[in-house]
Amino acid sequence: MKAVSSAAVGDKARTAYRSRRSRWISDPDAASVDTVTVALHPPSETAVAADPDAAVSWVRSWHSYAGCGSVSWETRRWRSFGTQDVPVRITLSGAAEIAAAAGRAAEWRTLIARRQRLIDELGPGTAGLSAAVASTHTRWLGLDDEDFARLVGVVGWLAAHPRSGLLVRQLPIPGVDTKWVSRHRGTVEALLEGVRGDRDLGVRALPRMCEVAVCDRLLLPSAPRIFATSIDELSSLPVNPSTTLVLENKEGLHALPHLPSAVAVHGGGYSVHELATVPWLAASDVVYWGDLDTHGFAILDRFRQHLPHVRSLLMDVDTATQWRDLTVPEPTPAGHVPEHLTTTERAAFEFVRDGRLRLEQERIPWPYVVEHLSAI
Repeated sequence: MKAVSSAAVGDKARTAYRSRRSRWISDPDAASVDTVTVALHPPSETAVAADPDAAVSWVRSWHSYAGCGSVSWETRRWRSFGTQDVPVRITLSGAAEIAAAAGRAAEWRTLIARRQRLIDELGPGTAGLSAAVASTHTRWLGLDDEDFARLVGVVGWLAAHPRSGLLVRQLPIPGVDTKWVSRHRGTVEALLEGVRGDRDLGVRALPRMCEVAVCDRLLLPSAPRIFATSIDELSSLPVNPSTTLVLENKEGLHALPHLPSAVAVHGGGYSVHELATVPWLAASDVVYWGDLDTHGFAILDRFRQHLPHVRSLLMDVDTATQWRDLTVPEPTPAGHVPEHLTTTERAAFEFVRDGRLRLEQERIPWPYVVEHLSAI
């Protein structure tokens, strides 16, 4: 085996640093006693005889080695060259020395300092915090000093006020707004779980606003024909339609004609199941009209799990075939396989899935849509 050069020590240290760093952060005691040993594979007597100059140069390089680690030497007794001391291994002791050999000394110092700050300020002695700190280290390591300080402040405040009920923008933490929390929410939740055992921020989010079209003005004569409201307020509307049309395209919602005893509601994509909590909607004949692609059928499937009587509109093979020239490729099909489709819907699902097709509902010519709306 070829003798190992000093450059190989850095390679071995970098490999160890990458694979062990998370464990070291979780267990500082283990980090302090961990070691990396690199076998140097000194040349054999035969190799020395074949190229004595190279062997001498290699031994001298290790005599002058000034890098990290401790070099161990052993005596070799060779028939042709007598007694020679040769380096046989180098040992790096402790995470700090391994990090230095890997060229990551500054990064490791930052990791240790930030880890200690998280532990000290968020919950010294908290059983789960060390594991949470370790599992999130790649995320908080990448923050600049100001964002890291915000992270500590946010998690600390939320831990101390588990049921504040404030909106995110109301949190009394300098420099923190809705966008900051959204960007770092996963890290905040993971650390919060480490501190107190749950991921609930205890804050209040702005309600999802749902657009509504009153397709028969007699149902709600005092309201605008089209308006937006929260799910809670939607539930309290004094309306009792025979039919509720749920669709995904807001432009289509605004273009709907008069439909006797009907109300139309924007579905909100994969949040559509929230509409099942609206009593008057659940009691009506519910018709879902989504895009003709795998996601449209996945949303329909989710909706039907909560409202089994939901019917679909224009989600069939005939529509997909007739207007195929208006389809586009579906770039990222849904991974979910729907289990609550009718035979007709499943055939359409398989048609668009196998062809990787997307027919967005707003692409379908409006006269064709109106013709089918009249039959709902």
